[in-house]
Amino acid sequence: MILQFIQTNQINSSDDSFRVTFSPKLEELKNSIKSVGVINPITLRHTQEGTYQLVTGYKRFLACQELNRQTIPALIYEPHDLSPMQAFLYNLHDNIFTRTLNVIEKFNVCLKLIKVYAVSEEEVVRQYLPLMGEEPSYKILHQYLALEQLIDSMRSHVIETGMALSSANRIAEFSPSTQMSLLSVLKHVDPSTSKLNELLTLIREIAARDGTSVEEILQRYQLLTIVADPSVAAPEKVQALRQTLRSVRLPHLTERQHQLTSLIQGLQLPDSAKLIADPYFEDPKLKLEYQFSRPDELNTLITKLQEAFDKQQWQQIFEWYRV
Repeated sequence: MILQFIQTNQINSSDDSFRVTFSPKLEELKNSIKSVGVINPITLRHTQEGTYQLVTGYKRFLACQELNRQTIPALIYEPHDLSPMQAFLYNLHDNIFTRTLNVIEKFNVCLKLIKVYAVSEEEVVRQYLPLMGEEPSYKILHQYLALEQLIDSMRSHVIETGMALSSANRIAEFSPSTQMSLLSVLKHVDPSTSKLNELLTLIREIAARDGTSVEEILQRYQLLTIVADPSVAAPEKVQALRQTLRSVRLPHLTERQHQLTSLIQGLQLPDSAKLIADPYFEDPKLKLEYQFSRPDELNTLITKLQEAFDKQQWQQIFEWYRV
């Protein structure tokens, strides 16, 4: 192993044999290099063909390229001093002990260990998943391996939004063209993991029931139109998507929800009063919430409640609810 300055154009940047980094952010690193230079040398492997493979320091190398630096300090290993597997493990340990790998980077690790370096699934589960902060689970391993089906733009979206593995795994089940269509909608919203999984499940169930493509569903029900309005907040867009898809997937349930809303509006309760029911009508109990700051406001609610009793409106709601 020797330390020397290497011309950046001598390094084979297209050789990603040992790389796990995906979609790195370089601005802070570039500012640091502009101020004090490259503090930690990168690591290279000198191949028998005379090229240099990047072992560690991919982000430092990219930053130097973008800054038009002609040379970079590097520790250089000869092929007999560092095998490909050793080089990959150098890079893996260099990354996991300085930062947290993102979902796509963990996928890269699992895929390369198995497909490139012939590590058994058992060893990946037992040794490498815990090394990356994951439970030693075959299910988790297979969820990561399934991300191979994600298109590049969706992989970038997964990282940009911090999408959970479970959601990324669901999206990976869709075809590349379907992923592109989904991305046109998802890039406008930022749903929680549970809501995103619900949306994906609804879309898949509607497609299966109607024997149609996801792309047609997105177009038929104008889902892109729902989320494209920049004046609408992201949470409201997510709610609108859920309501639209649920009404398509569960028309009878949606109709009952509309009927209940109409019955509640007929009570003419004060604006701050909310009568809440289980959206799936499985819980027989209703909940009444009311906020007030003066005795007369409470008296207004009591009066409205009594008027509804006198008109048999409450009885009507309870009888309808039990059907």
